[in-house]
Amino acid sequence: MNKKVLIIDDEEIIRLSLEEGLLDFHYDVATAKDGKEAIHKVYSFRPDIILLDMKLKNENGLDIAKSIKEIDDYAEIIIMTAYADIKTAIKAIKLGAIDYLKKPLDLEEINISISKAMKNQSMKKKLQLYQEKESKEQHQFIGDHPLIQATLEKMDILAKNDSVTVLIRGETGTGKEMVASYIHHNSPRKDSLMLSVNCAAIPSQLLESELFGFEKNAFTGANSSKKGLLELADGGTLFLDELGEMPLDIQTKLLRFLETKKFKRIGGLESIEVNLRIIAATNKNLEEAILKKEFREDLYYRLNVVPIIIPPLREREADILKIAEFFLNIYSHRFRKSFVAFSEGAKVQLLNYHWPGNVRELKNVVERMVILNDAKILSLDHLPIELRNNTLKDEPIPQDALLNFGFSLENTLSEIEQRYIKKALHQTKGNHSNAAKLLGISRFALKRRIEKYFE
Repeated sequence: MNKKVLIIDDEEIIRLSLEEGLLDFHYDVATAKDGKEAIHKVYSFRPDIILLDMKLKNENGLDIAKSIKEIDDYAEIIIMTAYADIKTAIKAIKLGAIDYLKKPLDLEEINISISKAMKNQSMKKKLQLYQEKESKEQHQFIGDHPLIQATLEKMDILAKNDSVTVLIRGETGTGKEMVASYIHHNSPRKDSLMLSVNCAAIPSQLLESELFGFEKNAFTGANSSKKGLLELADGGTLFLDELGEMPLDIQTKLLRFLETKKFKRIGGLESIEVNLRIIAATNKNLEEAILKKEFREDLYYRLNVVPIIIPPLREREADILKIAEFFLNIYSHRFRKSFVAFSEGAKVQLLNYHWPGNVRELKNVVERMVILNDAKILSLDHLPIELRNNTLKDEPIPQDALLNFGFSLENTLSEIEQRYIKKALHQTKGNHSNAAKLLGISRFALKRRIEKYFE
């Protein structure tokens, strides 16, 4: 997508010659002869770079620069003048101009200045709106399970077809944002921003302005105009996390945008057209939400063009160790530790745990183990206590076991409890305080259980 350049100069011959020259450099170009026309073009054309003559017939370029920055702080201004003046240059820079060019103008010099302004603009967006994670951790999606392999194939197809809207569904912690990141960073949009917003984390009155932006004086406290994420992500991807929590009135505006690719800022009159991809994610049952009138059915069908459903970690047991070893490698390197593998006992325990928090929980567990320990092999003793104490999976108990074999839940739980107390006391050489910490209970609770079972 070509960058947009607005030329503001009161001399027609200069406007025409600059326009012709910049078109040869493959910019989209618009022109304005005075401040009034310039402000109109800032709203309608939405330029990235502005070439502004400092001395117009009856206007001061500094006043126009100030007005432009109030409308669009991301637009980069390059001052042009026949009267080189250090004081004026300093004032222009303070108002937000990025460069200062003296007439007569050289097209090559202008192109270099525009290129510098574009780099500055990109850096500004990244610093304010985008914290880049480590590429391996952010973009790589791991798994050999057939369901995951099928998902990866679909992700690769969607990455190539970068105009298709995507809906990602799955439990919390399954890696929905990682799927979105993978699709974006393997698509033709990879050199543009991927911006994210958690629809559940932002109050509804702020979410609208965060997405669509607002004009100056649109509401109390709006002292200047602000671009929303739809505008800032132009050319790239906008990831809407926790979509199911989006208020109905904002759902309506989002639907209109998906259908037209146009929107208006809050308090704005001009329609803004952008080219971006929407990737949405939710752990909510949208079908139930539709029945409860909490989610728009037409928006659901508009978003659900190509759905991706990520299975929970407990349904792909074969991937648990591979993912754990992946995170072990990352965090060993990050924290300068020497871990190389998990012991066989630790592996068995990792496989036996039911992982209610999915991949996110596994990631946090491995990170904690690496931070708190120093060794080459992570053993069973290095596992967090909740994993050592909770090995039963959420598997159905056969009815025969309950009806035909005199199953007693109370006796079974007592046996498990006794076994773990014995193991904790043995491991701590009989120290009750340390054993209680290991078991995650108070010293008084441990004392009471010892009296119950062993005295």
